[in-house]
Amino acid sequence: MVEASLMPAVNASEIATDVANKQVSVNYNTSLSDVSAFEQSLSHVQSSSKVTAPSESARAAFKPLDYINNEAAEIVNYAKNAVASGNELTPSEIVMLTARSHEFMFHCQLTSNVANRTSDGLQQLFKQQS
Repeated sequence: MVEASLMPAVNASEIATDVANKQVSVNYNTSLSDVSAFEQSLSHVQSSSKVTAPSESARAAFKPLDYINNEAAEIVNYAKNAVASGNELTPSEIVMLTARSHEFMFHCQLTSNVANRTSDGLQQLFKQQS
């Protein structure tokens, strides 16, 4: 079985298109049972037409990640616009970009810390209840 960290990121719609066109490639270590299990799970997903929207709690859980993603996109746009202008960055622009990058990293670390503490708390709760 291939570890997820070694697999390239793939879009789900690309996989579905490849499967529909019978263009899926597998490595030499794949067994027929792996292919059969994949085909069964794929047909199960395609046959279930009911797709539900994320719950309110799931949206609340992903809100900090959306904020971080938007903040990263703003920094990228700021840097791209600075490069596209053709002029060299002024010292104030460099300081501003650096400050925004540090603020972004602070938010990432804060969100990561909160997620780790929440995970630890849930593990402790489950241990206490079992």
